[in-house]
Amino acid sequence: MRLRAFANPEYPETAREDLPWLAFLAALAGEMGGEGAVEASFVSDAEIAVLNERWRGKEGPTDVLSFGYADEQGVSEQDPVGEIIVSVETARRQARDLGHSTEEELALLLVHGLHHILGHDHENEDEARRMAEAEEPWRRRLAEHFAATRTRSGS
Repeated sequence: MRLRAFANPEYPETAREDLPWLAFLAALAGEMGGEGAVEASFVSDAEIAVLNERWRGKEGPTDVLSFGYADEQGVSEQDPVGEIIVSVETARRQARDLGHSTEEELALLLVHGLHHILGHDHENEDEARRMAEAEEPWRRRLAEHFAATRTRSGS
């Protein structure tokens, strides 16, 4: 699977498509399996709240939304097989609460979204357990990457 992330200059964490953390995540996505490209967008709480209400019937912002398009008729090879939308504002709050960088939280949310597009879900305990197990190796690789990045930068 290929990950195409669209820069959002409103947020420094996502202002450029060539950011090192995005490049690392794109490489991970390539190892996850699946065909085609997934597009990722970074938005505000207000923007994701509108989408959350429209598509899930839930009021207020959420951290990440994923939409898989692979089963829709008429999708060509050039079309994305899925889309992930992440609220940068929610990711910032979650990162602060969890004690890591916003970039790390954004990467974790994208990994979660990629797993949804690969067919995982967490609507019940069994699904949630299977999804967490599937995500764990990728979460570990992200943690190692960000730890090494902190070590190299001296922070």
